[in-house]
Amino acid sequence: MSISVSNEAKQRFRGFWFGLGIPILGGWGISLLSLSILVNGNLGGPYRPVTHIFIILWFSGHLLLWPLLSWLMIRRARKSGNSQCEKGSRLSLKLALIWIAFIISIGTIQTLSGGV
Repeated sequence: MSISVSNEAKQRFRGFWFGLGIPILGGWGISLLSLSILVNGNLGGPYRPVTHIFIILWFSGHLLLWPLLSWLMIRRARKSGNSQCEKGSRLSLKLALIWIAFIISIGTIQTLSGGV
């Protein structure tokens, strides 16, 4: 008794995970790569322009690039008619918005409690 999966089911599975994974990996990849360069690299001091560029990349990767890639993939999936990729990208965008709301709420709580 063998279990066979149709090619259509495989394509739907790939499309969903492609739409979900690419924006998340792109955003977090940029953030973690720039963070590792900041931590391990000798960039010539804390006030060099290169340091500021990597700090901007660190914050913008998961707060800007992730939602932007999700939005772009939703548009791309609509044009191509790939509904599974669109569903994955929509889920990725929802997760990005939840993450941004979490970051903002933590910052607000910390600021209101008198934290640094």
